[in-house]
Amino acid sequence: MAVGPQAGGLIAIGVQATGIVAVGQSATGVVAVGQLATGVVAIGQVATGVVAIGQLARGGVVVGQLALGLVSFGMLSIGVCWSAGLAGIGAFSGPGLIVSPFGRLFLRRLPGRAAGLPWVTRRRSSGGANLEGAPGRAIELPEANSAAGPVTAASLTPRRLAVGVAVSVVIALVWWFGAGASLVGAVNSGAPTGVSVDAPPEG
Repeated sequence: MAVGPQAGGLIAIGVQATGIVAVGQSATGVVAVGQLATGVVAIGQVATGVVAIGQLARGGVVVGQLALGLVSFGMLSIGVCWSAGLAGIGAFSGPGLIVSPFGRLFLRRLPGRAAGLPWVTRRRSSGGANLEGAPGRAIELPEANSAAGPVTAASLTPRRLAVGVAVSVVIALVWWFGAGASLVGAVNSGAPTGVSVDAPPEG
């Protein structure tokens, strides 16, 4: 364990601590805890990480009051792929008042679809339930009121698709300049640098 303003080690505690587990105001590590924490797992007031939790959380999978990530959940949530919370925007939406061009994505339904489990559709069957078919096919019930697929959205017209792609690109740009560039820079700063050889001066 290392303790100091710029401590570094397996477990580091300090203002600018760097380590596998780092605790400090500007901690950087695999697991970082601090006001300006940066790491694979970052927890802090302004947290930046692959998994970030904080008042202002940004990165990959993020949870916070103001969340900016690829997958985000927060009071004000901006997600490139999926967003959920009190209000926000994302390519796909979860619970909350989320603006999403491609509709709502039910994450809890994805494991069942991947495993080939049957699911219920909105189709009506005049002769009752149809239970035939291989695993993964829809079970047709006479009355099915809830959306069954993992995604609920209006029909995807070419115009809706174009608007959705444009909105998603804008969200991705906001994420890159607000979180992605900082995250990539932090990762690269911790990687070993190569050896450079200067050419001899001419003459």
